[in-house]
Amino acid sequence: MSLRLTTGFCSGMSLQSPAEGTRPTSGKVRSAVMNSLQMRLPGARLLDAFAGSGAVGIEALSRGAALACFVESNAEALKALRVNLSEVERRAKTLSKTPTIRIFAMNAAKALSQQTDASFDILWFDPPYAALPQQWPLLVPELPRITAKGGLLVVESDESGAGYLLQWSEREANDAWTLTKQKAYGKIAVSFFERRGDV
Repeated sequence: MSLRLTTGFCSGMSLQSPAEGTRPTSGKVRSAVMNSLQMRLPGARLLDAFAGSGAVGIEALSRGAALACFVESNAEALKALRVNLSEVERRAKTLSKTPTIRIFAMNAAKALSQQTDASFDILWFDPPYAALPQQWPLLVPELPRITAKGGLLVVESDESGAGYLLQWSEREANDAWTLTKQKAYGKIAVSFFERRGDV
């Protein structure tokens, strides 16, 4: 399966995806979310968890992000991710751009626990939809430590997952995150959380 980027210095680039084992974010959803984040992207530091082929993080780099960390544990997805990032680095070098790229070949919970960088501006989470209720409690405790104040957490899910995140945000109203909006794209939902500056 091949996805194509249409914006930034990677415009026209075809992204390789594994034949199975992951569910790539659709181009429509990816473009819509990135368009909504465009003002935040130049110079941003982004974490792409459950990265798959890396489409989200690569598009962020293409649009001006300074750093992208990719977290993926699936072996086939990692092969595709490394091929894609090699092409990103080739294009960046040609244009004298110097984005920082990091790959963490491990599960998301382990990768977050090992992060020492406390200044991610944007975090993108796209876990397997059915696994969100199991993954979320493992990931959330690490997030305030690695996110810049005012940083943004974006979570892709299905409708059920969006309901779960809404309930979580209502229970944790005084915690580090504020749910600012939820956007539906057919059966896909994207939830946006902002890191509170006083926690």
